[in-house]
Parts: sequence; structure tokens; C-alpha cells
Amino acid sequence: MKKQITYIVCFLCFAAQYSVAQDVHFSQYYLSPLSLNPANTGNYSGDFRLFGNYREQWRSIKAYTTFSGGGDFNFYPRNRHFSAGILLVHDNSSENLTVNKILPSLAFHKKIAGWNVNIGAQPGIAMKSIGDFNSYTFPSQWNRDKAGFDRGLQNNEPNAGLQFIYFDMSAGASLSRKFGKWEPELGAAFFHLNRPQENFMGNDDTRLPIRHAYTAALTRYANDFFRIKVHSLYGYTSEASDWVSGINVEYILSKTLFFTNSLYAGFMWRDGFKRNPDAGIFTVGMNYAQYTIGFSYDVTFSQLKTSNSKGAFEIALIYRAKNTHLTQKILPCERY
Repeated sequence: MKKQITYIVCFLCFAAQYSVAQDVHFSQYYLSPLSLNPANTGNYSGDFRLFGNYREQWRSIKAYTTFSGGGDFNFYPRNRHFSAGILLVHDNSSENLTVNKILPSLAFHKKIAGWNVNIGAQPGIAMKSIGDFNSYTFPSQWNRDKAGFDRGLQNNEPNAGLQFIYFDMSAGASLSRKFGKWEPELGAAFFHLNRPQENFMGNDDTRLPIRHAYTAALTRYANDFFRIKVHSLYGYTSEASDWVSGINVEYILSKTLFFTNSLYAGFMWRDGFKRNPDAGIFTVGMNYAQYTIGFSYDVTFSQLKTSNSKGAFEIALIYRAKNTHLTQKILPCERY
């Protein structure tokens, strides 16, 4: 049964290349800053940042394994705040379909009327490949005598390639502001702006639609020990949509000049308009000195699950260096 399910997953992944391809995504999207929004490049307090994310979904059938990593840094030419970074993505679907992405990014940050405004762009390249094309079966390989598929027969797909590379362009913006104990955040990102061609057949009639991603969050500083954050991500492309919303409760252990040490836990819900609920997501994590580490587990509620594999496991790690840039200037001058 597991072998049959694996073949089905492989076929679905391959067939997706002819219609609408699904980008990789993380449940802890707020700990994968550059894959969420190019405007997040450098949007933190610190000189530079390193990050990594790992996700394993439906482990028993080896359906999806995703890794991303990268870093970004801040620089200030003529006292203007710019940032640059890079995101590397490796995604494997059922051990046969592989996606690799190299995505540099650049962002500009400015404070306007009390709001922190961030604008970013992310040009890059994506590479997709099939490990073993002969592991798939096609309608022309149906053998009536055996009542099954026969890989010894011709697949009648002479134009299919094993890999292709394309240029990809994305951009986004975000803003935030603190009002006393409240801090709202808003963001919008648009991926595949150039609508690149994406298929293994070499024709130009299949192009990626633009993917939209909108984020909103609200942090409440309850007191010196607790922070509560509600957050939501809604994305859609063509006919597909994804909506993840949740809440994190953070307990502050201690504070230093540069960092806050804390523990947090939360719950999220993944759904979509005009479709069934997908999953409930449990999260825990901690901030200690320069490090942030987070864990999550998706419990699948939809019908797209197997008896022995009900969800996905995820781990995220961020290292953030101290901020050595002078933000305030005080002149020790007496007033007469």
C-alpha cells in the first residue's frame, strides 16, 4: 500500500509541472524571513543574520523534504539603511522531483511618519530536475493483458527533459509601528512577477502565475513578563489558496542591552477558502542571546493523509549578531 501511495504522490508532483506548481512553504513562516517577503531582508536589529529551516512532511511515504538557509546583513551608505541577503532552497518530493533555488535579495528601509517602511526585491534562479524519469508510468504504457502498467512499453514522451532552469523575480513591502503596548505589522509580497516558463516539455504554454502573500500581525506587550502575538498569512495563486493563522504566547525570562531571553508556545490553523480545513499546528520555541530556535508539528485533518503519517515536523534556527550601528547621537554640550 505504501508503494502505491508513493507512486501516486510522484505522479501528482510530476503532473503539477503542467498546471500550477506549488512553492515550498513553512508552517513557521515567521522564522523563514526571506522566503516570506523580500522586504524582510535586513528587517531586524543587528549587523547580520543567519537562518535555516528544515521541514519533513508525511515521513512514512517520504513525500516532501524541504531545507532552506541563508543570511542577510545591513549597511548604511550616506546614512541610508540598505540590506542585502541570499536565500538557498532545496526541496525534494518523494525522492524523485528536486527543486533548487538561489535567490539574492536587496531591501531599503526608512521611517516615514512614525512607520517603519521596508521595500525589497528578490531576483534569482530556480532549477528543477527528475531523478529517474523511468519510475513514472504514462497512459500509453497501460498493458491490457496484464491489467497494469508496463514500463517496458514506450511512454510516447520524446520531448520530456530531465531538468530545466529559469529566472524568477519577486518583490514585496511591509510596515510596522509601535503604539504604546501594541505593535501592528502588515506585509505584502508577490512572487514570479516575470511569470517564468516552468515545465519539462520545453514548450512555452505553461507559465507560473503570480503568487500573492499577505501577512498581518499584532503584538500586545501585556507586562514585563508576557507578550502575546496573533498573526496570519494568506496566499493565493490561480485557483489555489492557503490561509494560516495563529497565536503565540511568550514568557520573558530576562533582558540584556541587545537581546531578550524568552520561551514561547503557540497554536496555528491552516485552512483555505472554498476547501476543507487542512491542519492544526503546534509550536514551541525559545530566544536565548543571539539565537532563536523553533519547533512545530502539523496534525493533518484533511482527507489528504495516510494512516501512518498524519503531519509534518519542522525546525527553524536563527542567529542574529549585535547591532553596532549608531542610531542615536548625543552631544555632551552644556546649555547656557
